[in-house]
Amino acid sequence: MHTIINTPSVFSCKLPAAGWINLAQIRQIQFEDLPSRTAVVTWHNGDKQTFFGEDAASLLAAWEEAVTLLTERPGNHRLKNRRVFS
Repeated sequence: MHTIINTPSVFSCKLPAAGWINLAQIRQIQFEDLPSRTAVVTWHNGDKQTFFGEDAASLLAAWEEAVTLLTERPGNHRLKNRRVFS
């Protein structure tokens, strides 16, 4: 399970059957591969929507790309304030 809270950007994602969505409006997303590929999205307003098959796969790929971009962003407070404990 992944959560993005209060993201001020637009991260567009084109799904094969469901059209365009903005990943920044997602509060929570849950992916499952078995018995079929499924993504359950909880939107910022609390509504839930389920995506299946290629839509779920495209959503997962776009989500992972957005997470990578956010963590690599210069000035990312999570990276600047990260403490390493050994």
